Amino acid sequence: MIDGGFHKGTVNTITGASGTGKTVFASQFIHQGTKFGEKGMIVTPSESADYLKREMSSSFGWDFSALEKEGKLCIVDVTDPVLRLQKSIEIDPVDFLINFRKLVERKLQEVKPERLFIDDLSAFFMAVEAPFKIRSLTDDLFGTLRASGATSVVTIGTAFGMNQFLEYGADSATVLKRERIGNNLIRSIFIMKMRGSKIANSIRVLDISDDGMSVSSLSPYP
Repeated sequence: MIDGGFHKGTVNTITGASGTGKTVFASQFIHQGTKFGEKGMIVTPSESADYLKREMSSSFGWDFSALEKEGKLCIVDVTDPVLRLQKSIEIDPVDFLINFRKLVERKLQEVKPERLFIDDLSAFFMAVEAPFKIRSLTDDLFGTLRASGATSVVTIGTAFGMNQFLEYGADSATVLKRERIGNNLIRSIFIMKMRGSKIANSIRVLDISDDGMSVSSLSPYP
């Protein structure tokens, strides 16, 4: 669908509502990379690292804890008090996002991953009132990610309407959906944009099994 894969060193957004498979998509991207000797890093601003590890282990048998011990994966839990970057109504959202970018930049320099996954940031950007400031903060963050040389996947929820700002600044934008087709709930995937590549102008069924996620050649629509 994207002419061979994500370009190295690019920022790629995965957008979808709750339950569409964003976290599975990005986690599989990281896990698959470790199989090829590509070091991964996961940044979790929205949920705890322990929860993510349990979810991926119980659902798909992906042992992120073991990968951490082997030095193949680094998980940065922004909710960890040691990092002093907790979400709080007392923290100005712009300051939080600036500090978040600096944290990510520092960890990228330390870990030097080939693949990076940042969990949903849209709720943080929602608190920034000025649209030009959202664009500026997005450009700064994505510029930092590109400068690291890592290939990045950033998941984005749709509940707060911030996805368009983040998608605009990314190198590619993939959209996941889950909708009712007859009596069934079907997950689907399509590529909204990808700079420098030919993309499939079609919507495909997205399957999730015990082995992870796969893209079908079928359309979700009859």
